Amino acid sequence: MELNKRDGESNYEYHRRLVYGKLVDKTLADVDYTELAQALYGQPYSPDVARRMVYGSKRTIDAITNDIECGAGADKNSEDILREIDAKRVELQKERQRFLDQRREYNKLVSYEGRKEYLEDRLVAAAENLTDTIGAFLFNAPKRTNGGGTSSEAVVVLCDWHYGMTADNIWNKYDTKICAERLNQILSAAYDKMALHGCRKLHIAVLGDLIHGAIHTGTRVASEELVCDQLMNVSEILAQSILFLSSNVDETHVYVTYGNHARTVQNKQDSVHRDNMERIIPWWLKQRLKDVNDVYIHDESDNEFIYMDVAGYGVCASHGDLDSLRSSPKLIPSVCARKYNKSVDCILLADKHHRESIDELGVTAMVCDGLCGTDDYANSKRLYSTPAQTMLIFTQDVGLDGEYHLRANI
Repeated sequence: MELNKRDGESNYEYHRRLVYGKLVDKTLADVDYTELAQALYGQPYSPDVARRMVYGSKRTIDAITNDIECGAGADKNSEDILREIDAKRVELQKERQRFLDQRREYNKLVSYEGRKEYLEDRLVAAAENLTDTIGAFLFNAPKRTNGGGTSSEAVVVLCDWHYGMTADNIWNKYDTKICAERLNQILSAAYDKMALHGCRKLHIAVLGDLIHGAIHTGTRVASEELVCDQLMNVSEILAQSILFLSSNVDETHVYVTYGNHARTVQNKQDSVHRDNMERIIPWWLKQRLKDVNDVYIHDESDNEFIYMDVAGYGVCASHGDLDSLRSSPKLIPSVCARKYNKSVDCILLADKHHRESIDELGVTAMVCDGLCGTDDYANSKRLYSTPAQTMLIFTQDVGLDGEYHLRANI
């Protein structure tokens, strides 16, 4: 009984000899099916399973032999035929994997859209009942009449609040109460600066990470509130902030993008960048401020970029977790020119919690201040940042004419 492959014997010939030896010429009749399966398939299947597999192999070999004898494939040897079978099997496995990948992505999309619609329904009810639950707006500044205002336009950047984060280190103490107190200081300063420059038009760029989220263990440990509570509370605080600032100008435009701390999947590699809870915020603002005159909440763009026309100058902004300050003066204007046919004079980024700027090729790019200050992780790296928010003044004649870092001393 020779079960080993002979010298010079092809895989097809070896396979055929063992199968026919068992079932046709009976030279291997005394070999049990389990032992034969070990030689043929590399695994000692049970007798019943092995017997069915050997009979199946015989049918395949008979079909191949018949094709060869009838001329179909007469120009192919057995090795070529087996290679074709292997190639088709590999292609079938590829198609199966493509199908599984497509189904998984479709299920993720359906899950995301369902979750988004549910959150929107819940937020509608919450927005309609806010007056009964938490009272009227906190800020009640009277609408200012600009009278002889100038053509200056203001840009106020609100970013990196990380509402819900707690910190207590040598550089910074932070919680939700301190977040609100700092914001009150900064909004009052921005209000005064707009009056100083006689601004009639205000652009508010919300650049994300307003909530701390729960994307990894560290953020969950350092969080003061549940993520959903963070989102609802910060959305209301933002709505009240917009109402307060809008009382100082004739026209207010609000643009909102999202950061990276509110993503719904903890693992960055598995997450979809747009699957982000902060995308609910502009929708909430529209519900909350729908009855406020001269406040316009702009629709979300197709990506995370914000584009603003400020006094005739192009300003592009994003959260900045996917962008580099150094490369942005070349990359972002090229994207805007080719895709949107718009020019860019100024680029605003967030994410890094400290201010930094460069000028290149006639484009000013800057990283804007963060409100939260130094968290415990940054403290362990001896990285310090002053709690602040950025405000810019544009004029038609000059363009970017003033830059303020509105600091909080709390």
